[in-house]
Amino acid sequence: MSKLSFSIGILSWKGYDSLENSLYSYKKNGLSNMTNHKYVCLPEYTEEGVKIAKRYNYKPILARENLGILGGFKKLAQEMPKGPILLLENDLELIENKKETFSQLQKSINLLNEHKVIQVRLRSRKNPGEPFVGLRKYKNYWSDNIISKIKRFLRPFKAHKLIGTSVYCLENPEKIHHHIVKKICNGFYLVPSSILTWANLAILVDRDVYLEKIIKIAEQTKSKKYINGFKNIEIELNNSWWRNNEFKILITPGLFKHNRLSHRGY
Repeated sequence: MSKLSFSIGILSWKGYDSLENSLYSYKKNGLSNMTNHKYVCLPEYTEEGVKIAKRYNYKPILARENLGILGGFKKLAQEMPKGPILLLENDLELIENKKETFSQLQKSINLLNEHKVIQVRLRSRKNPGEPFVGLRKYKNYWSDNIISKIKRFLRPFKAHKLIGTSVYCLENPEKIHHHIVKKICNGFYLVPSSILTWANLAILVDRDVYLEKIIKIAEQTKSKKYINGFKNIEIELNNSWWRNNEFKILITPGLFKHNRLSHRGY
């Protein structure tokens, strides 16, 4: 199997049991052999974390202090080569086999460039893991019952923002929301950022676009809420700038399941 033109970057603050589990799944299912560019960013690192990264042939990027999610992903991306980068947190287990993983990644890289999308989402649609609160919110507004219809009537802007999550809920979302959800090919959909929020979990992005647009705007945005005292990107980008720019988002069938094995303090 040939190499693909992308890099893998993992942010791992504590949670080394989750990191070990994820890296094992990447080795078992072939992901780690699909590129020579593999990195693990280890804020507040310990020797255990360094040993795990090296055991699986990932280059450790070390920081003595906690950088938070935004700071950690920024440092990670800055150390990675230009081009497509797959950004993961340490608790994202690969649940598909080598053939499916290669196929989805190859197609995702091609579509990232062809459609100039802001992010490709690779969290599994059929088995995303917990939590996934967006599913409940979508169903509250878009179920076929009188209560949902009233909610859509009273809060049309809120209902509109949730449409992108239909791709994770419905078999054929393009039939229900044909005016805005576009099917590219089997299992791959394009939606605008006006109907789907930014996600940190399991994304493929262009390295320079990520740093120059996403990270830059998140840093400039004032936050009302922090995670462990730090910005996390998702909160900062839940704003009018993100929605109004109508960025293209590609949603895939997905490869990764959120599987946190231990509590990390949040």
